[in-house]
Amino acid sequence: MARRLALVLMVQGATSGAGKSLLVTGLARWFARRGVRVAPFKAQNMSNHARVAAGGEMGSAQYLQALAAGAEPEVRMNPVLLKPEAETRSQVVVLGRYDPELSRTPWTERKPRLWPVVRESLRALRAEYELVIAEGAGSPGEVNLRAGDIVNMAVAREAGAAVLLVADIDRGGAFAHLWGTWSLLAPGERALVRGFVLNKFRGDAGLLAPAPDLLERWTGVPTLGVLPYLRHRLPDEDAPLLGTAAGDAGPRVAIVAYPYASNLDEFWPLAELARAELVREPAALADADLVILPGSKHVAASAAWLASSGMGRAVKEHAASGKPTLGVCGGLQLLGREVQDPEGVEGAARGLGLLELATTMDPSKTVRRTRGRFGALEGYWAPLAGLEVGGYEIHHGHSRAGGATREVMAGGLAFARGNVLGVYLHGLFEDPAVQRALFGRAAAGLEREFDRLADALEEHLDVERIERMAFSQGEPAGRGGAVAPPDPPRLPRLVLYLGGARAGKSAAALARARALGGEAVSFVATAEAGDEEMARRIAAHRDERPVAWETIEEPRDAAAALARARHDVVVLDCLTLLVSNLLLDGGEAAVREGVQALLGAWRRSGKTLIVVSNEVGMGIVPAGALAREYRDLLGWANRAVAAAADEVRLVVAGRELLLE
Repeated sequence: MARRLALVLMVQGATSGAGKSLLVTGLARWFARRGVRVAPFKAQNMSNHARVAAGGEMGSAQYLQALAAGAEPEVRMNPVLLKPEAETRSQVVVLGRYDPELSRTPWTERKPRLWPVVRESLRALRAEYELVIAEGAGSPGEVNLRAGDIVNMAVAREAGAAVLLVADIDRGGAFAHLWGTWSLLAPGERALVRGFVLNKFRGDAGLLAPAPDLLERWTGVPTLGVLPYLRHRLPDEDAPLLGTAAGDAGPRVAIVAYPYASNLDEFWPLAELARAELVREPAALADADLVILPGSKHVAASAAWLASSGMGRAVKEHAASGKPTLGVCGGLQLLGREVQDPEGVEGAARGLGLLELATTMDPSKTVRRTRGRFGALEGYWAPLAGLEVGGYEIHHGHSRAGGATREVMAGGLAFARGNVLGVYLHGLFEDPAVQRALFGRAAAGLEREFDRLADALEEHLDVERIERMAFSQGEPAGRGGAVAPPDPPRLPRLVLYLGGARAGKSAAALARARALGGEAVSFVATAEAGDEEMARRIAAHRDERPVAWETIEEPRDAAAALARARHDVVVLDCLTLLVSNLLLDGGEAAVREGVQALLGAWRRSGKTLIVVSNEVGMGIVPAGALAREYRDLLGWANRAVAAAADEVRLVVAGRELLLE
């Protein structure tokens, strides 16, 4: 009997940079700690930050997620990797290997070639693991990309995934992002969205009310938590240097952020060991203790930027002062004299000449994990002499040394001249032996950060509900086409709650007011304490209301009370007593005038008014003339308010019925 495929939990974003990768990383560790064999998956990633794993190169984010899950990173976890080389051109990597033909194929024609690879990779992971946590890209609401989608709802539909939609609340507009994204999905896709997550929140989460409740009412999708703006030291794909926690001690390290800089995530240990930052201005090198030229996806473009920006001159001045300079991979090539490109891989370039190297580009791509031992080194780099280190190579071309530049690692893996060092090996600073040699101690490592992230998710998200979602039965949703978004939800301006005595209408009205206004609600009370029993009723009602609400006691002039209410959400409880008070004071004319005045004041105010009233016309005909007149006038008043209302709700035994 064939093994049942694992279920899929998917994290999609309302925007790019919403925190999808971080959330998948934390969930992977959380499930792994509970003994679940979990694998990450991202069908297609666009990033110049890659790692070498089983099968070739894959996106750094998915590599990191695999480590968090305790799984061996492999290319099926990121079957398609796009590495931008220009504004409109990317290198396409399929199952870990560069595909020159697909790289030349227009984007709109790639899906028939790539979707089978994505589908088979996902199926294989589902067959081998107990849970797959998939990550989307950008937003599923980008309808212009829908036809070629292989990474968002195409994956969710294929797997019948339970989808979490995350929004970055720090950038503002998070509720609009969530609502807009959900509304742009096809009906079958909306059914897959099982929860919203708000990320990067600063402040008191209680201030978000009533928005999460309103969003759930409009979409049927609950908000499963609010993550604070987390300070961490994990590499971040969208800001890959140091996550969000910069070191405040140690040497100042300036990492030059030229166009198409790649593999910046490898420098994450510097967040703890040094004061490191990405720099783009020459003046930023003035007080740097160490300058690093990182990898580059397009060496020729980066060389041109170094020359035009003045940064190249600043790097040479730094090196001339005797301070250490490091070039990694493409950075090594930029430290040399020249880059020759006889076969047109990227283009020829002039380097900085700090190392006497000539690099020749080669169409074939070196992708491998490597170990090597440093030879003799000078100055700042001397502590690395004789040290065996491990890392990975991802590059085109090879370099040859001349003059005073020496090969300091066999196989052309590293070259040095005084305090200038160039290495083809990525991951140098991730090696604890290198950390101890250069900084006197080792960084705490990723494992502690994975656990801190999982702890944060456990504290701020409803992870048990997410776990139930992840392991609930699901079938692939229908593959419906795009639909026009529904009209945006309109906040009600006038709501009437009707019901019998003690039916629960006041409680329902209070709950609705709290959902709409939170603590900013005005309450207009029309009751008068004519005896002790009524006084007790009034006191009991007062105790049911939040103490922060404004209370206005006005038994007759409800229009004036509404006008002076401080807040935009107002509860009038109740119309029943208002009609009674007006009838006893001024008869039928006073009732009709007072109710019409209330409705007029409401129309002018722009406020949301929630009215509570009794339905008294469903019983026997009263015996007295005054009682019959009261019954008729209250019936008229209820009809007048209902005619103007956005909603009328009948409450019976605590249950609400919307009257259409």
